[in-house]
Amino acid sequence: MAYTNAMDTTPSATTHSLREQYRDNQANQARLRLLHDVGQVLAEGEESAISAVLAYALEFSAFEACAVLVEDAGALRVHASKGHVLPHGTRFPAQGVLSAMLKPDARVMIRQKSISRLLLPAGDVAGLELLFPLMKQTRPQGILVLVNRKQLAEPSAADMLTLGTLANILALALHVPSESTTPQMNGSIKQISALLTAREREVLSLLPHGLTNSDIGDRLGIARGTVKIHVERIIHKLGLQDRTQVAAMAVELGLGTSGTSSTSAGRKS
Repeated sequence: MAYTNAMDTTPSATTHSLREQYRDNQANQARLRLLHDVGQVLAEGEESAISAVLAYALEFSAFEACAVLVEDAGALRVHASKGHVLPHGTRFPAQGVLSAMLKPDARVMIRQKSISRLLLPAGDVAGLELLFPLMKQTRPQGILVLVNRKQLAEPSAADMLTLGTLANILALALHVPSESTTPQMNGSIKQISALLTAREREVLSLLPHGLTNSDIGDRLGIARGTVKIHVERIIHKLGLQDRTQVAAMAVELGLGTSGTSSTSAGRKS
């Protein structure tokens, strides 16, 4: 009887083992393909190479957004980004954990259900955020950040090793231009104030929270259409392209970045 039971369970155990082996092989192939594709795109040396690497990182990791942040005169600047996060060129103070990631002894950090400086609207909570220091010859070059609003399972040890290797490759390939952000992104609060009316400044301070025009109108006691006109005028006066760039500038200037918004970022005006 014992012999019969062994024969009955062996096929099932073998099938399970084969399935696990197949999954492992698929995962290993995905890791190798990521590093191969990253190496190839960086070898081509195109200006958009870093952005292309981030696209590969998102495809591999299942995170919804990521960015490369570089140090810029004591602050952090978005060198490249993918997903609904602060756009390229946005500059903001290097504080808290982000400041710690710029030290020579920085280590990979995994954060759950914490406020992310990267997400839009400003101060939104991330379900999972990974931060990898970009080190070259023990000197910090910047930070690779992968972020997801919803809670995700932490990557496996093998996937973390792969992403860490990707960060090392990025650090070696990163060529940060000597110039800072665009002229529009370098304006001080005083300069911005001179360009905008008092009401436009109020609207500007609310944009980083991801509020709709109706929400802003309710807070300021004005009509939705009036808010839309104010936003359009702000975009025109500051020489920007869209609402997202305006919100990014407000973040850079430290306007409206305390706390999280109770309004869904996905709603449209």
